[in-house]
Amino acid sequence: MAVAELLTALSFAASLEVNLVFDKVVKSRLESGRVAPRAREATIGELFKTAGCPIEEQRIDKHAGNVICTLPGQTGSTVVIGGHYDFAEYGEGIVDDWSGVSLLPSLYQSLLNLPRRHTYVFVAFGGEEKGLAGSSQYVKNLTPEQKTSLRAFVNIECLGLTPVKVWTHRSTPALVLRLSEVAHAIGITLQGVNVDRVGDDDTHPFFNAHVPVISIHSVTQETLPILHSKKDRLDAIHFDDYYNAYKLLAHYLAYLDEQME
Repeated sequence: MAVAELLTALSFAASLEVNLVFDKVVKSRLESGRVAPRAREATIGELFKTAGCPIEEQRIDKHAGNVICTLPGQTGSTVVIGGHYDFAEYGEGIVDDWSGVSLLPSLYQSLLNLPRRHTYVFVAFGGEEKGLAGSSQYVKNLTPEQKTSLRAFVNIECLGLTPVKVWTHRSTPALVLRLSEVAHAIGITLQGVNVDRVGDDDTHPFFNAHVPVISIHSVTQETLPILHSKKDRLDAIHFDDYYNAYKLLAHYLAYLDEQME
């Protein structure tokens, strides 16, 4: 990208309109995850309803399902944003991944009541810890027309341990570039940290379906032992980093609306 083009992109990204939710609301939604594992699905459903979004449920099995909130746009072109509500049942499972999934209602509100070309679909996946069951089911149920109209999948997982990171090996380069432009424009630090040895994530079924993907997280080599351990608790989250991740994601989704077809 030429210097002039980059400066134009950064100027535009800095001017984006979003309706940011107050930090105390974001924090309350994060704290709401301190419930029994089987109560998580109902809890994220209530958070969506409180944010004003009617939900659709997509069953995976008799124990779990995906919880879906849709914000219609002016076209059928779609961006899916997802996190998972299940956890490995060590600690509280707040980092992995209530930190991601509980941001979905706030991201919905950040785009609400502003003109958008794309339709945004926010999905709280079940069964991520059981072989990506929820995201696999979601992709499997897409019609050929829905797959064709799907422009990107944004996965948010394990936020707030450190400043926001992107898993570059797992992400489509064009989507990483857009995220970098937004981060620079609004003054938020972004680093590329690959977590290939950690395991899989919900981008995989979308990637296999030839959908552009990006995986956004906050894991480093030092914080990796928190995952799937008794250390995965609310007090592992640095809230300033967490709220900055929310602000970056809100602006990023608005930026994608303008940058993608």
